[in-house]
Amino acid sequence: MCNFSACCYNLGNIVFPLTGKKHIQIWSAKQEFDISKIQTVEKSMEDFKILMFTDTQLWALLSDNKACYNEMDSLVEKTQPDLIVLTGDNVSAIASRFSLNNLINKIDSYKIPWAPVFGNHDNEIPSNSLNWQGDCYMKSNYCLFEKGPSNLYGCGNYLINITENSNPVYSLVFMDNGRYIEYDDGSTEEVYLGYDQIAWYEWNIKGIEAESGRTVPSMTFSHFALPEFKQAIEEHAVYNNSDESYTVPEEYGFGKCAYLPCCSPVNSGFFDKCMELGSTKYIFCGHDHENNASITYNGITMTYRLKTGPSPKPWNFATETGGTLITINGSGENQNVLIDNIIISQK
Repeated sequence: MCNFSACCYNLGNIVFPLTGKKHIQIWSAKQEFDISKIQTVEKSMEDFKILMFTDTQLWALLSDNKACYNEMDSLVEKTQPDLIVLTGDNVSAIASRFSLNNLINKIDSYKIPWAPVFGNHDNEIPSNSLNWQGDCYMKSNYCLFEKGPSNLYGCGNYLINITENSNPVYSLVFMDNGRYIEYDDGSTEEVYLGYDQIAWYEWNIKGIEAESGRTVPSMTFSHFALPEFKQAIEEHAVYNNSDESYTVPEEYGFGKCAYLPCCSPVNSGFFDKCMELGSTKYIFCGHDHENNASITYNGITMTYRLKTGPSPKPWNFATETGGTLITINGSGENQNVLIDNIIISQK
């Protein structure tokens, strides 16, 4: 028997928009930098492990969601991470507002700090605004998500400093680029990182350096690959005629791209800014389910995470799913970074 009141409530949740709390936080490059406003996660002198889930795309098919959660459980058990990062497309389609609460409860159950960015599928249901989704993340007991300045492009531009004895030893930069836009030629493609976001990134990197007395190493997390990722694959990967894929030689990295990285046709200069400032040596992205390559290009390593979970099956052709583990070992200024794909399921 259908409960009429419950049905009306659920229908209302699907149809009526959720805009979230009004968010106004204006940033200016002229304002004073204050490192104490950046969230921190304390690191011991031993390894600090970051586990990445990405493109989970939780949706209306509960069996797919369950399979994804099982993979997440296995990954957490295997890796025992200090921090969990989600690089976008966390939920998908009409059931996303219900899937989001389930996802938050699931990751909170690990009792580990975690930090997400948004992807294009998080943004595909207009009634579930990113502002509202950000509010949901910020209600979590363990999620470190921040909406960031409201006058920057997107929602979810923020930093986390990994510290030792309260001193920053690594900065994690989260940037929202997970949407498609229409370009002048009429094509609809991946958005570029905004010039305002790049200025904000530079202000933070220089501010942390000024307060720390040295260039603190950093890594970035966003949904779409940069144009330089595509350039690196075109220049250095080996093309395989048999399956039309690209394999990264060992001297440059590891893994394969089933197709060239999908990225913005506009290069806004973020990679060049990373090279100029000398802090960011690792850039992580998601989006392209079938790509799992990591390649070093002009001194910066760009890496696709391993897709987590099977959903949504109609447009997921990844042959391996699981997660990606980033291990920061060493202490003080002597930090090394290791990147490993942890495969849970293979087709």
